[in-house]
Amino acid sequence: SDPSLSFLPPAAAARSSSFGLLLLRGPWSTYYVCNPATAECRTIPRPPKPHPYDPAVALVASPVDPARFHLVCAIEASGGGYRFEIFSSISGSWRQACAVAASADPIVPGSGVSAAGAAYWRTSTPAVLAYDPEADEARVILPPPRCGDASELWQLGKAGDHGRLCCACVTGSAVVVYCLGPADEWTVLGSLPLAVVGGSEAVEWDSGDPIACKEPPRPLRFESTNLEVVLWVDGRVLAVDLESRRVREVRFNGPVPGHDEDYVSYISTVAPVAPLASG
Repeated sequence: SDPSLSFLPPAAAARSSSFGLLLLRGPWSTYYVCNPATAECRTIPRPPKPHPYDPAVALVASPVDPARFHLVCAIEASGGGYRFEIFSSISGSWRQACAVAASADPIVPGSGVSAAGAAYWRTSTPAVLAYDPEADEARVILPPPRCGDASELWQLGKAGDHGRLCCACVTGSAVVVYCLGPADEWTVLGSLPLAVVGGSEAVEWDSGDPIACKEPPRPLRFESTNLEVVLWVDGRVLAVDLESRRVREVRFNGPVPGHDEDYVSYISTVAPVAPLASG
């Protein structure tokens, strides 16, 4: 595998992932879909009109056949809310959705994920904006309990073999992970207690309960086949398994990116990046 993505053209940045495939954005509204594990890459045809510099995008791949995917871009509508532009790997072309999320508030940058065949973003309300490219349906979902508090840190992701949308929320005393179920109701999957300690000395924490840290962790977007979430903890990026309590520190080639950098998690697979259909 080539985790540095050196096989890609320069100036391409990771934006989203789904079932082993990674979506990247380059200059001039150029998109790429690649598999870092196999170094396969396809260039997506450019959209009919340029997308914003920092687009709200999500890659939605099929769990049965990851080569079938949709690239979904949420674009601010002139009358408020969002409209959607979708690229389909089956048709090889872009289309504009009929559905419009008229009541959606501004999308939080770098929050796009996919789960259960749909794209999701956090909004500033706070709430969750959802769009299903197969059904051409958009909706706004209330966040899990306590995530509606502006003082709480929360992030979207996908964890476990059920493939549904999850949410990691950092409260004053724990990291709580929720799962979106039928009728858009949230249930608790698990939690990890927190111990925020003072002082200027570094805090060493590798596993077990509670999470020892100097500052409350910041949840990052996550995607995993087990119940694993990704957290920024005192300058380290850690993947924590809620069931086994196993902790893995994410290693980087070079300096660790800063606190405000965007992160994209992906599942390493040998999913093929099939040739795109001609639009």
